[in-house]
Amino acid sequence: MEENRCYDPDCGDENCRNPEHYNHICFDPECNEVKCENSDHYNQQLLRNYQENTDLSVHDHSEKIDYDKDVDISLCGCPDCADDDHDHDHDHEHDHEHDHDHHDHNDKDVDISLCGCPDCADDDDDDDDDGELLAEGKPLIANRPIQIIVASAILFVLGHVFEFLSFDTTIITATYMLGAVIAGYEIAILAYKSLVKKHTIGPAMLMCIACVASFIIGHPEEGAAVTFLYYIAEFLEDYSEFRARRSIKSLVEIAPDTARVKVGDAEEIKNVDEVDIGETVIVKPGDKVPLDGEIISGSSSINQASITGESVPVLKGVGDEVFSGTVNEDGYLEVKVTTAAKDSMISKIVTLVKSSQLNRSETETLVEKVAKYYTPVMMVAAICVALIPPLALGQNLTDWVYKALSLLVISCPCAFLISTPVGMVSAITSATRNGVIIKGSTYVEEMRNIKAVIFDKTGTLTEGKLKLSDVKVLDESYSKEDIVRIAASLESESSHPIAQAVVDYANDENISSGNVEEFKNVPGKGIVANIDGEQYYAANESLIDGSSFDISRDEINSYAEGKTVIFIGNARNVIGIITVSDKIRDNASEVIEDLKGQGVQTIMLTGDNKLAAKSVASEIGIDYVYSDLLPQDKLNLLDTVRNKFGDVAMVGDGINDAPALARANIGIAMGAAGSDVAIETADVALMQDDISKLPYLFALSHKTMGIIKQNISLAITIKLLCAVLAIVGIITLMMSVGVGDLGLTLLVILNSFRIGMVKDPLF
Repeated sequence: MEENRCYDPDCGDENCRNPEHYNHICFDPECNEVKCENSDHYNQQLLRNYQENTDLSVHDHSEKIDYDKDVDISLCGCPDCADDDHDHDHDHEHDHEHDHDHHDHNDKDVDISLCGCPDCADDDDDDDDDGELLAEGKPLIANRPIQIIVASAILFVLGHVFEFLSFDTTIITATYMLGAVIAGYEIAILAYKSLVKKHTIGPAMLMCIACVASFIIGHPEEGAAVTFLYYIAEFLEDYSEFRARRSIKSLVEIAPDTARVKVGDAEEIKNVDEVDIGETVIVKPGDKVPLDGEIISGSSSINQASITGESVPVLKGVGDEVFSGTVNEDGYLEVKVTTAAKDSMISKIVTLVKSSQLNRSETETLVEKVAKYYTPVMMVAAICVALIPPLALGQNLTDWVYKALSLLVISCPCAFLISTPVGMVSAITSATRNGVIIKGSTYVEEMRNIKAVIFDKTGTLTEGKLKLSDVKVLDESYSKEDIVRIAASLESESSHPIAQAVVDYANDENISSGNVEEFKNVPGKGIVANIDGEQYYAANESLIDGSSFDISRDEINSYAEGKTVIFIGNARNVIGIITVSDKIRDNASEVIEDLKGQGVQTIMLTGDNKLAAKSVASEIGIDYVYSDLLPQDKLNLLDTVRNKFGDVAMVGDGINDAPALARANIGIAMGAAGSDVAIETADVALMQDDISKLPYLFALSHKTMGIIKQNISLAITIKLLCAVLAIVGIITLMMSVGVGDLGLTLLVILNSFRIGMVKDPLF
């Protein structure tokens, strides 16, 4: 029979099937019992078979991020906006020289500046800002879109005045036509590109058909209204997209363009792109930190809100890391540059937020698929409305053509198409301002489906700032100082937080390390190496369990008392015990309580001993706890938990927990500021080293998906209602475009802006 080691370190039965030793979470993927007591299900071979026969790569979201690649943002997926032949050439030297005859919305390597062409309204086209949607520092009326709207509105009103005063019909028609041409010129260009270049009929073509047909059947005022109101609706869509782009561009503008570089005893002002790694920059009180780096002189309170979302400044001193764009509140600092400007944390955040547009949610994808068939179907319906009653029933052709035109403009899918992406962009940009980086709208949607959250213990539920709390000598031939020296020598070769705690203690006590040779790290167990020619080890219980070392379980428990135990030994016996303690995060209990209140199961995984793990779990209210785990155990337990409860999120530091973060439905990395591994492995990165953002993340997901459902429902309901009213002749063509397109677009956008108002449930 294959080994079936349980997760109770006190159990010596290799074939244990006791449900209590697995916290009643069985290995049978077909079992739906939350507290399974069937011992036959506690056979790890069931899990192995499942893992071998199941493609678990579908859950692997890890990716290598190309921080040199910028991604264009586009909210609407209609044929008019998704211009496949939009060959836009952006220069990454930031000289903003654009070829306006060639633009490409699907070009994935575009500069963050926004183009001024009619299709994409980039805002940094020329030095005079003529191409900006709404140029900063200019009167509102000086912007071209506003001028078009105002001019078209004046002519539309003037046409009604001429009609009221009984002017000649030709003058009235010419006035309406001029207003229609002014507002409809860019719409016609979009329609031409959509039809000729991509062989598709987009919303712009529907509006052009409706406008021209209105003039032909003697309703010029309706034709002018169609282009005027549709242009306003398009402007609102562009403006909502413009806001999204500006919110991202504002992140870049957080970082200063110049830096005070220390040159000898003087200082020199340089462009940040010209500052080399290793140079020293001076940051005076009130200044922004120009580049990522390490403080080498001085101390000060640093406002890191732009990176981590923290509202309270953080006191930092020599040796601490600071980020570009953060604000030095009160002290004088000298900072050694550790990262080039283009690789700064704020630049990475910008790339991640922009790249999030590529990871589209299932709802977005579904809406776009529906829209592809929706417009052609509505066109066929409009043709049927126009021709069947006159030809089959002998009714008035003009009346039914007019009704068909109303149906045609109602069928414009723009409001329906932006109902989802405008909400997702609002959610992602809002989360970024709160120090949470979400790498795609698909994760915003998936977050609400999470049924269980798995936490790594050290550095996640605890602060990860371990301190050596006690040293116990078990062999009288060694002193306390000897035990610490041996432990520090062994741990000096490791990057684990426990190792750092031991090394720090030795340094504080001025205890020097020995010469380490033949170092070997035993994953999940400990370290073995030769020190000054003699073999020693620093290990947890799993390395000494089953060995000949004379130490009892009761003795281990008496030393542990909720702390992490490190056994120091030589080739013959255990010579000492070191205990390390860690502080539980202040808000851990509130976070766990909030998650459990939402029906989410909470599980803690750790390589620490059982007593230390149980102590933490019981204090903060974790549902399930597993201790003494090897690295592969975390993956096994993750698959087991997913089989038992459903979609699972993993919260860890992104380094030791990288495989589990990648395997989870949602991988959430802690303290991602300064950690490429965390950002690249996880789907969600908490920039601040704090789990208090988890309730906010769940609240944001539920709020976002609720508002998106409202948007979709409103779009479908209002359009169906308007379609029925148009066919029976109750609403006019003007009302159809005013309510069914312009009004609906405005409603969807304003409703989506509410997502930015989501508050952190804990604060």
